[in-house]
Amino acid sequence: MNKSIKTICLVVVVLALCLSLSILVIPSKEAKQAKGFRLPPGDMQMGARAFSDLNCVECHTVAGSDRFSTVPGNPELHVVLGGNVHVVKTYGELVTAIIHPSESIRAEHLERYMDAQGNSTMPDLTTQMTTRQLIDLVTYLQAQYDVVIPEFPDNYYPNTFNIP
Repeated sequence: MNKSIKTICLVVVVLALCLSLSILVIPSKEAKQAKGFRLPPGDMQMGARAFSDLNCVECHTVAGSDRFSTVPGNPELHVVLGGNVHVVKTYGELVTAIIHPSESIRAEHLERYMDAQGNSTMPDLTTQMTTRQLIDLVTYLQAQYDVVIPEFPDNYYPNTFNIP
């Protein structure tokens, strides 16, 4: 092999090695998320109490709840929590929604639930909520969600084979 081909091969190998190392060293966004994050067990009844004590009832109702079914005093900001969902509400997502709600607002709701500075209209509960209240509140809310598999018509996937 001539010298220029050896040089090109060496450069390619070094670049590949650098790229491989950068993937291992630089954590991705997913790597920064605490997928296994878990707080100690909570108390559902105390969570319902925290829901009331922290004035979550000002903007939220809980699907299927007799206690928290009244539309709140601020109906334009009303958000129903719990009920049937097609995607699991993970423990981490619920914690994030409570302590950093700006991160949890879906794109289609940005105008409705964000102020002019781009922050959630939900108050910062971290200044008034205890860790125990957070634990109990997440335990209560997580129990309010039921994951249901959506039903699709028989012809929903028209280009697939019907395998018995």
